[in-house]
Amino acid sequence: MAITALGTASGLDLESLVKQLVQVERASKESRLEKVSKGLDSSLSGFGKLKSALSKFQDSVKALSTENLSARTTTVKQPTDDKTYLEAKAKTTSATGSFDIKVNALAEGSRLETAGGAFASASSIVSTTAGKMTFSAGTKSFEVNVTANMTLDQLRQKINSTGSNFGVSANLINSSDTGTKLVLTSNVTGLGNNLSVTNNNAELNNVSTGGLVVAKNAADAVITIDGILTKSKTNVFSNAIQDTELTVSNITPDGNNARMTIATDKKQAEDKIKTFMDSYNALVTEVETLSRNRMLSTDGKTVILEGGDLNGDSMVRGIMSQVSSIMTGAVKTADPKLNNLYALGITFTDQGKMEIQAKSSFGNLSGRERLDKALNENYDLIGSLFTSKDGLGTLSTKLSTEFTQRGGLLAGKEEALKAEIKKNGKDKEAFELYMFSFESTMRQRYGALDSQLGSLQRTSSFLTSQLASLPRIGG
Repeated sequence: MAITALGTASGLDLESLVKQLVQVERASKESRLEKVSKGLDSSLSGFGKLKSALSKFQDSVKALSTENLSARTTTVKQPTDDKTYLEAKAKTTSATGSFDIKVNALAEGSRLETAGGAFASASSIVSTTAGKMTFSAGTKSFEVNVTANMTLDQLRQKINSTGSNFGVSANLINSSDTGTKLVLTSNVTGLGNNLSVTNNNAELNNVSTGGLVVAKNAADAVITIDGILTKSKTNVFSNAIQDTELTVSNITPDGNNARMTIATDKKQAEDKIKTFMDSYNALVTEVETLSRNRMLSTDGKTVILEGGDLNGDSMVRGIMSQVSSIMTGAVKTADPKLNNLYALGITFTDQGKMEIQAKSSFGNLSGRERLDKALNENYDLIGSLFTSKDGLGTLSTKLSTEFTQRGGLLAGKEEALKAEIKKNGKDKEAFELYMFSFESTMRQRYGALDSQLGSLQRTSSFLTSQLASLPRIGG
């Protein structure tokens, strides 16, 4: 009969003994592997946090580039509150200023109509033979095929349903005096862009240029900017004011013009400066957290605060030191009026974090006052402080790239850690195989011992019974 558990033969608790031996063997080696694994994971996580903080900081620096700070805002004071007369968009290269704008006329398309009495009704035949009509306005055109005996209403529908129609609307107006008129309205605006209709069939002359009456000519939009007249073939004026787009939609009342103002977006700039400061301070905090030492109580044993994930790695504080050096330095290629963060209103606390002080000291302008001065008087110089050849953003981006790019120090450390984590995983697998082998060996050894002890016990019992059955001397 097979022995199903250690100790069955001998009656000893060998099963518990083997389990204890396995536990002792596992605990000593497994704890070392887990400690290594935890340390590697923490370090990799720490470098990820550092890279994330650096990335957010660099994004905030890029937002302060000349290009990103060049945004202009446009505001229009409409002549009356019930209508929109003028809308404006300004490019980043437009100059600031305020302009008085009068809308004299809106751009219009042309309108043609058939002569009175040319057609009695909507069912009147346009042509008894087939032909082709070509509609043109400006640089646009499309064609309509006219079938034999097509009625005026069928022609209207054909024009309106043609897929290549660029904007010609055909309508019928029934008059008790002049019969039915075909009215063609073009949305192509601008002087000289009247709708023209040609054909290849003389029967279609009544619905073509020559037979059609010009009810309204196409016209330009006309505005007056600070007393200077200018025109546009559409209701959109591009560069009437350089690098600015104006769109007109209603004629302004006499003596009551629109007022359009182009200004720098100071609110957006200030928000970006605050984001820059916040991201820098967050980087400082992250570096402090990652590199802090373990803190012990006065007894020298009790841990009050665990050390950071990258405690002991000098590179972490080295990165922060270099970034801080850039931020506290002066930019030689920037305008002397604004060549450092102090001129932008930013100073550093004893903890190395950025701040804008509301109060002045030693008779100087406060940080808030210096920031306002930069925004109001030197707005276009802010970008060069960050993006000039030796600008704060240029240098910090170069530094960050050196650490985070493929082959950089941070990337190199991450790759090394990933390789160690992979090796640690294989070590764990090997350890499990070892433990399986160790337990199997222990079971074999103690299984053999269990069998031997059981055999000895059976032999002992047999001998004892045999001795007991022998006759006693003198009995």
